[in-house]
Amino acid sequence: MTRMEEYQELLQELETPSDASMGTLGRAEKRLQKRRRILRPAAGLAACFALFVLLVNFCTPVAYACEQIPGLRQLARAVTFSRSLTDAVDNDYVQPLHLWQKDGDVVAIVEYLIVDQKQVNVFYRLDSDVHERLAADPQVRGADGGSPPPCSWSLNQFDVKNGELQSLTIDFIDEDVPDALRLRLDVYDNAPADSNVGDAGNADSRVPDADIGADASADDNAGEADVSRVSAEDALLESYASTPDYIARFDFLLEFDPEFTSSGRTVPVDQTVTLDGQSVTLTDINIYPTHLRLNVEADEDNTKWLKRLDFYIEMDYGMRFDPVNEGITATSSSDLPMMTSYRADSSYFYKAKHLKVVITGAEWLDKDMERVRVDLASQTAGRLPDGVELAEATRKDGSWILKFRARSRRKSFFHQLFAAPYYDPDGREYSLDSWQNGLGDSDTEEESGFFYTSFALKDYPYDEVWLSPQYTAEWTAPEPLVVEIQ
Repeated sequence: MTRMEEYQELLQELETPSDASMGTLGRAEKRLQKRRRILRPAAGLAACFALFVLLVNFCTPVAYACEQIPGLRQLARAVTFSRSLTDAVDNDYVQPLHLWQKDGDVVAIVEYLIVDQKQVNVFYRLDSDVHERLAADPQVRGADGGSPPPCSWSLNQFDVKNGELQSLTIDFIDEDVPDALRLRLDVYDNAPADSNVGDAGNADSRVPDADIGADASADDNAGEADVSRVSAEDALLESYASTPDYIARFDFLLEFDPEFTSSGRTVPVDQTVTLDGQSVTLTDINIYPTHLRLNVEADEDNTKWLKRLDFYIEMDYGMRFDPVNEGITATSSSDLPMMTSYRADSSYFYKAKHLKVVITGAEWLDKDMERVRVDLASQTAGRLPDGVELAEATRKDGSWILKFRARSRRKSFFHQLFAAPYYDPDGREYSLDSWQNGLGDSDTEEESGFFYTSFALKDYPYDEVWLSPQYTAEWTAPEPLVVEIQ
């Protein structure tokens, strides 16, 4: 056994939080102690602790990681964005790793996994004594360095302070989680930038973006607003050609415990419902420790594609599990615009004899509206999604900057208006790489409740473009539709 392996074994035994009032975390740790308790002679235990002291003093990775004890307390705080992951921590459903690498002045530690048959949640830290604010572009590869099975990945936190625990979710669509994956982190110094610029390319284009919270307020000064607008246009154009200056690169091999990757069960539903005149079949529900999936199919005669399903799952004694509203919310297993698998909080750690699906609404894309024409020269557009209008089309340095005004669905939040693909008059396909969101002026009645989305058509010589709307309209059920599952 190497020094690092000995350290990792000792660290797992020493990780129990000292504060017994930590509630669910305390209960999880007690179960962890019972599972891993091993009787050792007193002399052998003393020798282990003597070795541990030597490792702390002479091995840099050990000394650094020991500063993070107790780590599970921080993990409990880090999973508050997901009820399912909170339940997983509470039920001791965590695989500790403590993988450590150093590149130049940057240290990266992959500490924990919460993994099941279809999803991997990786918890890691980045730290440096030189760079004040680190960020990473993640890449997921197969264990051999090649392409992984079809999957999407999404960062769960942004603008995280150095040394704090952050996480990445890797979601598999059709195939199961493999025995191992490689996670590459390309790290850069995250200098202050516009926090509303999104990245359209780091996840599968079939996955719709979650709503993005906004803290920025509008500027009352018209002169400053003009300067801000110009720099925003420049930032959009530069985002196509520029990449961060990476200061470190890490490549971790993540090997998964089969006890976790086999966890999950399927509950058949096979019931057809009519929503807004469209026929949709609920085929089954997959229940995993990290999330729940409601899978659907649509009738071929439907005139609309289902883009979002508003629903929740209810147990027979009234406990409710809501849909995921951040990160990966839905996926599709085909090239069609329809979303076929919807994510929700999981009932895995709860006992219930019966479940029911309660449907409250949906979002649709009309089949005759998969592409819409925008006349850039005249700044006019064909039919756009409900509540959306073209605000501006500006020619700049051989590119076009498009700006759309849309009604917010809730206060200070944005939603996605267009999918990534767009087309020139000859049908050639391009892809949006980035966009920028901003709020309207909340002090004026005309702008209150609206937001703006801007994006660039880089080096685009044509005077017209065909965009791909994300949706046509939302629909709210007159009353909740309940589907009982036996």
